[in-house]
Amino acid sequence: MNKYKVAVIGIGGVGGYYGGILAQHFAHNDSCEISFVARGEHKYKIEQEGLKLELEEGTLVVHPHRVVEAPQDLGEQDLIIFCVKSYSLEQVCAQLDSSITSNTLLLPLLNGIEGIDYLQERFPEAKTLWGCVYIVASKAEPGVVKVQGKYNRLVWGHPNLPAEQLQRLQNLFQEAGINNELYTDAETKVWEKFSFISPVASLSSLTDKTMGELMGQEHLSSQLQQLMEELKKVAEAKGIKLPQELVAQNLEVVRKLPQEATSSMQRDFRSGNQTELENLTGYIVREGKEYGVETPLYSGLYQELKAKTV
Repeated sequence: MNKYKVAVIGIGGVGGYYGGILAQHFAHNDSCEISFVARGEHKYKIEQEGLKLELEEGTLVVHPHRVVEAPQDLGEQDLIIFCVKSYSLEQVCAQLDSSITSNTLLLPLLNGIEGIDYLQERFPEAKTLWGCVYIVASKAEPGVVKVQGKYNRLVWGHPNLPAEQLQRLQNLFQEAGINNELYTDAETKVWEKFSFISPVASLSSLTDKTMGELMGQEHLSSQLQQLMEELKKVAEAKGIKLPQELVAQNLEVVRKLPQEATSSMQRDFRSGNQTELENLTGYIVREGKEYGVETPLYSGLYQELKAKTV
């Protein structure tokens, strides 16, 4: 039986955790080969000392079968897991033509929807899955990924891939001990997550307020609700059926977050780093125009945030 080849691109919090768990399980198992794509000092540390996963239950040191600098060095793969920022995706994909065949599965674990659309168009011969994760993790330093809390959840699937192909991948995840849920309507599940992170990222980035401040000030909490409702209307215009009570559920999740919590895009704006504004905010504005749905608050926030990036 041929080795099942898995590549993880982007060894930050998400890629480091899921790639690390796979690498740990299949380190001495010939049925599966795990490759990481990492750069610079991070790559050097992983190659020399292994990737250190700092978990609640202790530190795990894992060794993938290979670590390569560039996606073009991978060779043909059965599964490619994308864990990069949305603004890096096009550059990564430009180096992947030799790695992708008609049998390759692409699993994007990105912040948003647009990247999934892009992969489907860029590699029509491959099979792009829908996927998202719930986990709090980040790269602490080169060679080290820190995971906060024990809660993690991988949601993924495809509406019409052969059952045996999906089952093989689910078996792979389960064998490695990865908490995963397979859905035929995974697109809806990804939109459910997006309906939370997009409004929260957009409003927190503009106001630079913590979650506690967003929910504690009535004019801000009402704006957050309006953003969630605008997004839901765009999703429905695209044929995505989100749960009726989703906005109320999302607001309750924000209410339960640590008071001092901030969003990833907010921290990027604060630090002057490149942001995922187009993917997390601009996408809803563009899709609203495409489908004839008015998004007045999203549009205003988007213009103000674009001005902040200049």
